[in-house]
Amino acid sequence: MSKATKLTVEELKGIQELQTKINQVLVNIGNAEVAKSQMLAVHAADQEEWKILASKLEEKYGTVNISLEDGSITEIPEETTQDTAVLEKA
Repeated sequence: MSKATKLTVEELKGIQELQTKINQVLVNIGNAEVAKSQMLAVHAADQEEWKILASKLEEKYGTVNISLEDGSITEIPEETTQDTAVLEKA
């Protein structure tokens, strides 16, 4: 095999195009990770807001079920409440 001192134009172009594709994928992965991090932060904030609102509603209405469809409130059967309390302590 003879020693070439330079790639052919086609070989160089192929390598450059593949390197560009790889770099673009890495940039996209980085952007996705940033977006994921931001979404996780929003999710955590929303969860905290949910806990605060749930606490306020529980303070006002007691331990009840609330329909997310129409806002109706129904009492939780006593045995369910006690079972939940036992599970929470476990």
